[in-house]
Amino acid sequence: MIEIEKKFLLTDAQREALLSGAQELGRKLIEDDYFDTDDYSLTRNDLWFRRRDGAYELKAPLLSGSGSYFATNRYNEITDIHEIASRLGLSGDNFEASLAGAGIKRFVTCFSDRTSYEKQGFHIDVDAATYRDTDFTYAVAEIELLVKDESEADDADRRIIEFAKGFNLTTDQVVMGKIAAYLQAEKPDYYTALVEAGVLK
Repeated sequence: MIEIEKKFLLTDAQREALLSGAQELGRKLIEDDYFDTDDYSLTRNDLWFRRRDGAYELKAPLLSGSGSYFATNRYNEITDIHEIASRLGLSGDNFEASLAGAGIKRFVTCFSDRTSYEKQGFHIDVDAATYRDTDFTYAVAEIELLVKDESEADDADRRIIEFAKGFNLTTDQVVMGKIAAYLQAEKPDYYTALVEAGVLK
């Protein structure tokens, strides 16, 4: 599936309006370990590789370097370990050993307190994030649609923007994701490398 989403920093009034009448789907605590090489070879190519609650996932852009900042974010979310290995140029037979051999290692652990909602066919996640070994915190909301084919992305993009505008959300600004915000605050050299690569703004 292709994930089409847009992030928002909500005021109290915006949050109340957005979630009014929404169906709460549940609350969960998520632990994400994010991985990269010492020279940021994955994230500089807009590849966001993580282990979420013990299972590996890779978020890869639809077009090279283009996932992070369309009007919405557009990523393939890959969970098959052999497909992940192929995208990363690794062997899927002994995946853990291949990661170590390629110098791919954890650079941050993010803990998200997430409450999910459904409203008018849109999935909404509201996250409060903390990070291992730092006092930095970040709160962000995402409005998301899943589509089966890239040809549906533009329509999903339009629908998300129109939906958000209906609740007076700001749709013309870039809102950083949880890992980008962490890098900007805690690892500015890393953040700058991703800006220079055109992945972050």
